[in-house]
Amino acid sequence: MFKLRYILTVLAAAALLAGAPALTSAADFKKGLAAAQKNDWKTAFREFRELAKDGHVESQYYLAVIYHRGLGLRQNYTQALRWYTLAAEKGHLKAQNNLGTMYRRGEGMKQNFERAAYWYKRAAAKSTAAKANLADLYRYGLGVEKSNKAAFKLYGEAAAGGEARAFFELGRLYEKGRGANKDLTKALEYYRKAARRNYPRAQFLLGDFYHHGRYFKQDYVQAERWYRFAMERNYVSAFYGMGLLYRDGLGVIKNTVESLRLLGVASKQGHRIAPYEIGQIYEKGLGVKKDSEEALKWYRIAAKRKYKKAEDLVKKLTGKPD
Repeated sequence: MFKLRYILTVLAAAALLAGAPALTSAADFKKGLAAAQKNDWKTAFREFRELAKDGHVESQYYLAVIYHRGLGLRQNYTQALRWYTLAAEKGHLKAQNNLGTMYRRGEGMKQNFERAAYWYKRAAAKSTAAKANLADLYRYGLGVEKSNKAAFKLYGEAAAGGEARAFFELGRLYEKGRGANKDLTKALEYYRKAARRNYPRAQFLLGDFYHHGRYFKQDYVQAERWYRFAMERNYVSAFYGMGLLYRDGLGVIKNTVESLRLLGVASKQGHRIAPYEIGQIYEKGLGVKKDSEEALKWYRIAAKRKYKKAEDLVKKLTGKPD
């Protein structure tokens, strides 16, 4: 993740020109990286903060990441914004990209798509991630004039640089016929390319296609395969899909206990439909004893997540909306 050897080589070269302090900075930065790799965020924070105050760009970036993600300390968007900005203004590509994302999401501030576009554009010449993010803005007309063609071009450039998400988004554009002529063969080709690069959303989508026989002949073994890949990346919907396979015994041996476990994992992470399917298992007695009260409990969870089938069942079973 961290291009440590390259960073240290550059810093050591600078030390020859500037004297001992740069070597000290290199050692301190190496210590911060080593601590971060061990999840020792207290030490990493201390080392990066001191170097960041002295204007060390990489340390400013990593310090911003610590604040942004709340690694070992309370999440602080204000401080993340401050340090990302300092590094971004000095040309740090990842800082520019992350800064754009903060503006796009409105993290610690009001959403500002124009500023997001500004920083993505600054990084896009050399960053495939920024290219893909900028493409998103063109695709939906956020902070820039809406243009599927511009989005398609940027996704293509990002994909050429190996950006997995860009392959997936190209697949979506080909599937929908936006920015390019509709072409399901190319769409599936790009979905597979994204999936093979471990992009979990693409892996789940392939599993879902095989599960429900959409675009492919129904193949539950392939569905199970791709769901598992996505589960390894903790993609929530994959737990839901796999839960249904175990419930129905499709491509796997029917196992209600495992089905409930997987659907429970998906529900715990906020999946909208998973609690409804758990309710169905209890209401219909699918491998368990029928339990209308337990079913209603799960239906209510799904209803609160605005799943209409669950809302209707809650109303039917209680005589009133949840």
